[in-house]
Amino acid sequence: MGMDGWTRRRDLEGGKQVCIWLEEEGSRELYVEDQRYKGEPHAVWLYDDATDEWTDLGTFDEVEAAVDRAMEWATAEADDD
Repeated sequence: MGMDGWTRRRDLEGGKQVCIWLEEEGSRELYVEDQRYKGEPHAVWLYDDATDEWTDLGTFDEVEAAVDRAMEWATAEADDD
């Protein structure tokens, strides 16, 4: 399933980066990270390159829940535009 206004960057994924989407017409990046290597759950982050700010969108025990949260956030954000 795609997300309108976002492009998935599989070439940037690997290691702790589970999923990365780049905003097509903007400066934001949406990340799902596996932080189990440091004893923490999966995390969803929004990075704004224009402001150099990170926003925590939640942590989740299961990777599927983290990906779902990222996609729900991006879909809701698109609906607001």
